[in-house]
Amino acid sequence: MSNVVTLHGDKRWKAVIEYRTDEGPKSIEHYFEEISDLHLIIEHGPDWNFLIRCTVTLNRPDEGEEQNSVEKALREERSR
Repeated sequence: MSNVVTLHGDKRWKAVIEYRTDEGPKSIEHYFEEISDLHLIIEHGPDWNFLIRCTVTLNRPDEGEEQNSVEKALREERSR
């Protein structure tokens, strides 16, 4: 999806935090630069006793494809 533009492209990390609510699970996305900021996000969010899960990933425009791609491996092989 090359036509998708992220508003958080300058932030290194993405956390999707899922909380239990009366209406069912609710997911909230957070974007931040330093991994150490995650604890403040959780502390200032809804009651952490209702936290179901927190998934942290690198906020990459290629969804990690470039890191694990065959093309990248071939480029590295040729550059040796």
